[in-house]
Amino acid sequence: MKIFKLLFFLAIVLAQNAHCQNKNNLKGFDPKSSIRDLAMDTWTNKSGLVSNNVISVFQAADDYLWISSYNGLQKFDGNKFEIYDQTNIPYLSSNTIYEGTQDKRGNVLFCTSSSGVIGYDGRQFTSMPLPNFIPSSVVSILSDSQNNLWLGSKNNGLYKIDANGKAARTSEIPNVTIHNISEDSDQNIWVATDNKGVFKISKQRIVEFTQKNGLLGDHISTVYPKGNTLYVGTLNGINVIKDDKIQYLKAFKGEIINDLVVDDFGVLWVGSERGLIRYRPDDGTYELFSQKEGLPGKRVVDLFFDNEGSLWVCTYEGGLARFKAGIITNLTIKKGLSTNKVHIIGRYNGKHYIGTQDGIVNIYDGNGVSHLHLRDNFKKDVIRDFLFEDDIAWIANYKGLVKLKNGKQSYYNESTGLPNQNIRTLFKDSKGTMWIGTRTGGLIRFDEAGNHISYDKNSGLLTNYVLCIEEDKNGNLLLGTNAGGLSRLSASGEWNHFSIQKDNSGTLIFNMLVDGFNNTWLCTNLGLFRFSEGEIEKVQFHPELKMEKFFDIVDDKAGNFWLSSPIGVIKIGQNNLNQYFTQNLQHVSYDLLGEEEGMESQECTGATKSFYDKEANKIWIPTFEGVAIIDPSQKIINTKVPKVYITKVQIDNNSIFPIEDGVEIKPGTFRYLFDVTALSFLAPSKVQFKYKLQGIDSDWNGPTKDRRIEYTNLPYGDYTLQVQASNNDNVWNESGAQLSFTVLPHFFEAVWFRASAVIFFVLLFWGLYTWRVYDIKKTNRILRKMNSELDRFVYSASHDLRGPLTSTMGLVNLALNENDPHQNREYFGLIKQCTDKMNHFINELINYSKNKNDAIEYREFELKTLIDSIWEGLKERDSSKNISLEYDINEEDRLTGDETRIRVILRNLMHNAVIFADLNKSTPLVKILLQQSGRHVELSVSDNGLGIPKPAIDRIFDMFFRANDNSIGSGLGLYVVQETAQKLNAEIEVVSEEGKGSTFTISIPKPKKNN
Repeated sequence: MKIFKLLFFLAIVLAQNAHCQNKNNLKGFDPKSSIRDLAMDTWTNKSGLVSNNVISVFQAADDYLWISSYNGLQKFDGNKFEIYDQTNIPYLSSNTIYEGTQDKRGNVLFCTSSSGVIGYDGRQFTSMPLPNFIPSSVVSILSDSQNNLWLGSKNNGLYKIDANGKAARTSEIPNVTIHNISEDSDQNIWVATDNKGVFKISKQRIVEFTQKNGLLGDHISTVYPKGNTLYVGTLNGINVIKDDKIQYLKAFKGEIINDLVVDDFGVLWVGSERGLIRYRPDDGTYELFSQKEGLPGKRVVDLFFDNEGSLWVCTYEGGLARFKAGIITNLTIKKGLSTNKVHIIGRYNGKHYIGTQDGIVNIYDGNGVSHLHLRDNFKKDVIRDFLFEDDIAWIANYKGLVKLKNGKQSYYNESTGLPNQNIRTLFKDSKGTMWIGTRTGGLIRFDEAGNHISYDKNSGLLTNYVLCIEEDKNGNLLLGTNAGGLSRLSASGEWNHFSIQKDNSGTLIFNMLVDGFNNTWLCTNLGLFRFSEGEIEKVQFHPELKMEKFFDIVDDKAGNFWLSSPIGVIKIGQNNLNQYFTQNLQHVSYDLLGEEEGMESQECTGATKSFYDKEANKIWIPTFEGVAIIDPSQKIINTKVPKVYITKVQIDNNSIFPIEDGVEIKPGTFRYLFDVTALSFLAPSKVQFKYKLQGIDSDWNGPTKDRRIEYTNLPYGDYTLQVQASNNDNVWNESGAQLSFTVLPHFFEAVWFRASAVIFFVLLFWGLYTWRVYDIKKTNRILRKMNSELDRFVYSASHDLRGPLTSTMGLVNLALNENDPHQNREYFGLIKQCTDKMNHFINELINYSKNKNDAIEYREFELKTLIDSIWEGLKERDSSKNISLEYDINEEDRLTGDETRIRVILRNLMHNAVIFADLNKSTPLVKILLQQSGRHVELSVSDNGLGIPKPAIDRIFDMFFRANDNSIGSGLGLYVVQETAQKLNAEIEVVSEEGKGSTFTISIPKPKKNN
């Protein structure tokens, strides 16, 4: 018996779990609820849609949604749209995409208006090759359970391509437009045609259903099989075919049907020309949701349930809508409120009283809204607070106080003796005393007989602005103020004041709640605070909340607090708060509810009171778009594990696609960006991610809502990025997605390079050593040469200077002892020759020194003028020689170079030509020739003089070399020419024949032009 009871208990538990699981996975909504109770989200071209004319929605096996339209195709992950049209699918001749299907290989196929069928394999689109007899305009498509592809054409009938690729036209179906193709659970194919009814294609035969058989019309817009029943949408209503017998739904007689689906509760959802229709066949309940109720477009053309149970509604010209089950419904002006600006809510006599900012009390009885009219001088002022007793209702605003009893209204204000009529809040304590908190007059103890008692700044309060009143478990009265912090009035009349911050001038305590543990929770403009045992402590939320203003807090008596705020309603478990304070946690965990959960507006009305309806276990929140009514019991856990994808990798400024394992990334990259997504459409903003890069991270990063992961400056090596994600109810996909990639090393980080580097540096050090030894030897050779030249220079200079100097001294002595003026003139001529010789030698030394030390200076000059100047100087010195000068130079020829050094070279060469001229020849000659090329200037100095003996040619540029003992020069001239030419990076060529003359050709590079 015990075993039987245990098994029975387990069976019940398992059945309940299975029921809960099934409930969570059902496509559809509680049949008892209204469409108006569902949360609706919309997308238009202003929020990412490529077109407001949406044709269809289709969800692939990878959970992506595909949205087709007349302006292209979009892939949607709940967060962003990717657009595919003629700009990135070049073989599309039109952007009109009708609908999609998916084959057994996972390819997503779409039919188009003029481009046949296009396929997407997860990476790229391709054009599906079709036989020529299949038209290019395909308006419907289906890949059936046998992997046959059915194509419905426009005006050309139905085509089938079997699993082997064989294509054929279904001849039994005439050349009409095929609007829709579906497959039932028995693998029958149902075809909706234009003007030819419905066709059923089974393995045995094809059956036609038309108006003659009982259809409401032969123009069929859609067919939808559910179990053993087929629903047929026509231009005149809905037919039901069961066991090949036709019936029709009376509720839709005459209705133009565009599409229909049946959910898992058996509820029929219909897209019509008037809007969205919800129909329960079991009891005939019919509900229309049109533009009047908020649908973005009245013409509904396609319906689709996704795998999280949401209903997607495609409209003509209105964009895309999505309905989902939520725990929040809304009471707005559409249901009768005088305005959506709600301020205060209460319940009295089974009805909800709603005070709005237009000064009207709206009374909601569950079906409709009536309005309570106050006296004229109380109208048009915001209803601030309600207080309800057994048979009395009190209403407060800045005009005073209204008492409702038995349909009679009584008014209290300053004219009737009330100390202050700017009433902000009402409160009745445990002793039955009524307290009034005012905006300008502090606290009033109210007495209907007129014996009021006031407490203001003159009698203990820190401010006269009282926003809220509560009573703690000890009977103390707690006052939340504007600019005065928290004040406590004991039963004996003593005041205590508690500050939230040192300067309370900017502190507003909007509302308070005293919980079962005598903790007082303060909702302020600075955050949520706990007042306990005389201490005020702040509750820290995660920084991502980015908000610290809370208007009110209510207790749902189920262990949760609900806070209203400017960004939605925040749910906090009381256990979470206790853990926060007892365990010194950094942040308190919470859930944020907003528009994704069904709120018409997630901005709650500021500085107002929320209301907990304990009879219905619902929380009523005042907002700027009516009342948000939260029913926690309607919460359905989303058990759908979201699929996770790494959608894009960006390396510096380059994107890598498609995403594949083993991607190699070149070295030198710095920034690595990974875009990730998780496909959960119920509340995409609540999807969270955790990630870890193996090779870098030892622990998981996150959770985070950021869909972009960033790393920088990764060292070379192999990496694997792992990404996990959760849906809106914290159900995690722990297998997630991953991507392996390799960052290649720089060439200098490779093993071969390191080995090469070692070899290189060994060779480098050896080379440097060898070079250094060579350099030292070279320097020694130069020093030896310089020493040798110095010795020769000292010897030759002393000899060449002493000779003329000795001769000059002898001639001077002779001239001093000679009285004959004629003879003295001859002596002075000889002295001049000696001094000229010394002067020439000294000039050679000066030129040699300048060439060694002075920098090259480039400037433009006239060559002819330079040559004439040199020749005039030579003629003055050697006037006895009758030598002719010729040159092949234009008057306008100008050179750019170092004029001083070119002068030295030409002077020495011309001087040698004069010295070694053959005066026995009839016309002793010196000839100068100029030739210019793109890069060089060639100057040649030729003579027809004595020439140079052949054995001496190789030594003529040596210092102090004389070709023979009869040479009268210093031996420095050609040496200076060679040194000067080397300074100019010039080359010298000598051609000479003894007795015929010599030619010296010097090639000087032109200076480089500056850019």
